[in-house]
Parts: sequence; structure tokens; C-alpha cells
Amino acid sequence: MKLDYGTLISISPLELKNGLSIRSPKLKEIAALTFPAYQSYLGVLLLDIESYYSSMDKNMTDYFSNYSHQEKQTILQIREEYEGLSEEEKDGIMPIDIFSFDGKLLNDIADSLSFFLECQLQYSHEHKGFIQTTGKETFCSISRDIYTLVVTLILQRNGIFPSQTELEKPKFKSELARKLFYRTKEAESKREKGKNTNASMDLPNILSAVAARHPSLNMLNIWDITIYQLYDQFKRLQNNTLYDIQSMSVAAWGDGKNNFDPAQWYKNLNNEN
Repeated sequence: MKLDYGTLISISPLELKNGLSIRSPKLKEIAALTFPAYQSYLGVLLLDIESYYSSMDKNMTDYFSNYSHQEKQTILQIREEYEGLSEEEKDGIMPIDIFSFDGKLLNDIADSLSFFLECQLQYSHEHKGFIQTTGKETFCSISRDIYTLVVTLILQRNGIFPSQTELEKPKFKSELARKLFYRTKEAESKREKGKNTNASMDLPNILSAVAARHPSLNMLNIWDITIYQLYDQFKRLQNNTLYDIQSMSVAAWGDGKNNFDPAQWYKNLNNEN
């Protein structure tokens, strides 16, 4: 489910059933939380089963440092059982089915969901989902069946759009094909991260750059816009800068090849997501 542009740039929360209200947090809320904590909240929501186990392999000693022996053995046993399933059987397994055996991860996910939904949640094994822990006029809950949808909508309201290939679980004819697919996916992910690890693309730097260049936003009032609005204005400034350069070039040298688009300044940038 892809959200429309109007919903994405709105300051109003997206109201769902089960008392859920998905918001795009304001920059002042993120700053109060701290930028690293905000990034970690997004990180746990981006986890799928493969990335969860991959992260576990890379940090095996540290990962289980705060777990009891029994908790560790349970997590490893669930992994062994999962990896012993056929690809058809794995298709029926959702990430939350695996995460539900990892108490620490469940707490991290609950903290993340609570921040973005403004509803204090905790995981309930009895209800097989996240339920509200504090009093509120409307009771909010996230069942197993809607967990992935809710996460996808939260990510979109924070300017993150998982590709269709990431949302759909591929089917493999063999274990070798599965391993090759995720090996390739991991390599692609590393390349993408390599492109974006530039300090210029850090959230605080984007915030500062927009405040310095925007005609009305500045370091005093920028904190009242949402995270999605920040990314939207950042893209607008990039697009308009290019437009200004091209228009000045055309004014000086003409446009004999008709390459200049005078409507470029109001291009729908949301279509690029």
C-alpha cells in the first residue's frame, strides 16, 4: 500500500483501525528523542528475517551478551527450525513470528512503534501482537496480520519506501538459489549504503542545509515541520537549483535543442519514490 502525496506531506496523522494513528514526527520531537535513537527506531522496523539472522551472525558474541542461556538456546532453536523449512513453508512465516521469540528485540520494536504511533505498546504472547499498556480513549493494538502493513506505512511517513522486491517474499526452487539471491541483495545493499554514508546526507546536515537555503525556513522555525516535509523541501531545493541554473543558461545562450522544460520547477517529485 503506497500512501498518496497529500497524506505524506500532511501534519495530520493517518488514522487506521484498532486505534492506530500513524504520524510523521516533527523535527523537534526527533531532536528531543535524539537523532541516533530515531535512526535506531527505523532500523528495527526495517528488519526482515534474513537481515535479522545476518546481523546476529555478524555480532554473535555481543548480540547474546544480555540474554540468559535458555533465551539464547530458544532463539537458536527457532532459527534451526526455520532454516529447515521448505521454501513453500517459509512463505507462511512472517518476520514477527520469528521476532516473537526474541524478548530484547520485541522491546526495541515496541519502543519504536510507541514513538511513531503515540501509543504505549508492548508485545503480548497471549494476543500474538502488540497491545496498549496505558490508558487512552481508544485502545490501540497491532496484530500479527497487520504488523507488516503498519511498519510499511510508518516507514513511508518517514520518507522510506521499501522497494517492491523487498516487500514481496521471493520463491526459490532450491536452497542454493535462495542463498545466491540474498548474497546479491546484501551486495546491492552495501553499494547503496556506500552511496549514502556521505556525511552530507546525514539528517542533521540536511536539516541545517535546508534552514540555510530555504526562503522561509530557518533554525528557529524548522523544528515545527515533519521529517517527511524536510525531505520534501530538500528535494524541492535541489530541483529548483537545477532549474535556476538551466533557466539562466537558456537566457544567456538560448535553447536551440529544446532541452529546457519551463514546468520543471513544479515537477511531481513524489513519483520518484
